[in-house]
Order: sequence, then C-alpha cells, then structure tokens
Amino acid sequence: MALDTDRIDDTVLALLYLTLHDQDRAWKGFDWDALSRLHEKGMIENPVGMAKSVEFTTDGLRRSKELFEAMFTKRLTEQLSQQASAQQSKYPNIRVELADLGNQLWPILRRVSYAMSDADVDDAEIEQYKNEIKSSDDPVAVSRRWVQVV
Repeated sequence: MALDTDRIDDTVLALLYLTLHDQDRAWKGFDWDALSRLHEKGMIENPVGMAKSVEFTTDGLRRSKELFEAMFTKRLTEQLSQQASAQQSKYPNIRVELADLGNQLWPILRRVSYAMSDADVDDAEIEQYKNEIKSSDDPVAVSRRWVQVV
C-alpha cells in the first residue's frame, strides 16, 4: 500500500497546531519522518534536539492554522444547523440542503425558493421570503426561519 505522505504531513501539521504554545511552538510527539519532512518543507524548525517542542516557521504556523480549521472545526452551516434544531421554521415540512453553499446569497435564494415552489407555497409567501433574504446579512439564518435547512 502506497502512503500519501503529503496528506500525512498536512494532518501532522494540523495536529501540531492543536498543541500550540508560546505563540509559535508545538509539542513534537509525532512520527519523526513526518517531522523531518515538515522541516524540509520549511514548516517547522529542525526538530532534532532535546527540546520537547518544535518551533513553527511563519509560513508553517499560518498553514498549520489553516489546516487545523479546515480539518477539525465545525463549518458555519453545521453550527447554524445545530442552533436551528431548537427553532421552528414556517414550513418545517420543506427540507433544503444548503451545506455545500456556504453563506452565498443567490444560490441559497434559488434553492429555497424552488423548494418552496415545488411544495406549492403561495407565490406571495415566496416573494416575502426573497425580500427578507435580500435584506439580510445572513441568508442561511433567514432560510431557517422559513424551511428546515440541513
């Protein structure tokens, strides 16, 4: 089985961010080969030595944070979905998936208004939804008040 060492290195770099301390250091309790590759890529200073932690380079710290957030933090849509589970929507029987749209107004507006139309919601209600979403800074939150968003 061939290993994808770049993916392994990205994962180790992200996990190093989890142990970040003293602004730019992380505990180095990971595979030595991966730490050596990260050093060769310029992400960390030389890990060889008696210290129990390793120092990030400027680029390494930035990349480590990016990878950590991408791999291990909940997306905005997931957070909003959990918050909305306690709230009631106007049309709870209409379920719309928005997870892949981020917080982009026009794709969200299209997807929700089409779902409402398919569910035979009155045109005036759909227009009211469109007006409300266009005047809001948070199209996902507005959509949650109207339909069940996942």
